[in-house]
Order: sequence, then C-alpha cells, then structure tokens
Amino acid sequence: MGLSGSSRGASPRAQLWFFSTALVITALDQVVKRVVVHAMQMGQSIDVVGSVVRLTRTSNTGGAFGLLRGRGNWFIVVSIIAALAIAVLAKQLARVRRVERLAFSLILGGAVGNLIDRIRIGAVVDFIDIGGSGYRWPAFNVADSAITIGVTLLAISLVFLGGAANGREAEPDGAGDGQ
Repeated sequence: MGLSGSSRGASPRAQLWFFSTALVITALDQVVKRVVVHAMQMGQSIDVVGSVVRLTRTSNTGGAFGLLRGRGNWFIVVSIIAALAIAVLAKQLARVRRVERLAFSLILGGAVGNLIDRIRIGAVVDFIDIGGSGYRWPAFNVADSAITIGVTLLAISLVFLGGAANGREAEPDGAGDGQ
C-alpha cells in the first residue's frame, strides 16, 4: 500500500477531516462507555433485540475478543505506537482514497478510545453482546467496532480497489478527497 505522491495532494482539509473523524469516534466511544458504566452493574445484561443482542457490561484486560488477557501494559504500548504511527502518517494518508482515509481514521479513533480505558481504569469497557443458540460472541464496544470496520475497509480496498491509490494523487482541486 503505497503512500507516494507529491505534497500538493495532501490538503489541510483532508487532514482536518481525518483527525475530526478519529476524534468523533473516540468521543462517541468514551461517552457510550461512561453511560454504560454509570447505568449498569458489572455483569448486568439488558436485552435489546430479544436475547440475540444484549447490552452486557464487562471489562477486558486483553485484546480484541478477550485474547491475551492480563497483558494490559503490552496493549498500552502497542496502542500508543499504532496511534502515533497513524497520526504521523496523516499528511500522507490525506493523499489516499477516501475509503482508506476513513479506514485509518476509524482505526485511530478506536485505538485511542480503548487506550484511554486501559490507562484510566486498567481494562477496556465492553458491552455489546451478540449471540444465540448457546453461543455468544465475545463482548465488544464502539472502539472495537470502529477498528474492525476500518481494517475491513482496508482489506476491501487492497483486494478490490488495488490498494492505496497506487501512487495516484488526490483530486486535482487539491482537496485531498481521493477517489
């Protein structure tokens, strides 16, 4: 996935959109988590769509889907590195397709949302609980959803769109809105 091209394709407007999107995701994640923490007891479940979709307050000291539980410090370091890398690349990311820019902004917003939890309380607040017929998907949150959607968009771009604009610049008006 190349990030080549001249700097004229990297508009301040595209960078502002990128960081604003990440900020909205982080803020939404944190607001929803705070509501869940204040409104629900740990382990409490509320059926939303029968028992298929529930809100269940849990916490997770591991990674996505509860993997590597108890390795919170490792996830703090990885999250900081990932967030900083994406933020540092923001100027170059302003030159890629909108779908790729959206993907990276979702990943950044989600990473920062979960990072805040890890630093503030030592675990990530999870609450979206989906399942049925004796199987439940591990609980997740808004940040996890944003990261998953971002990674999926990147995969779709790589597989079906040929990657990061293949060195092509953003639209000629310099808006940096890509394809």
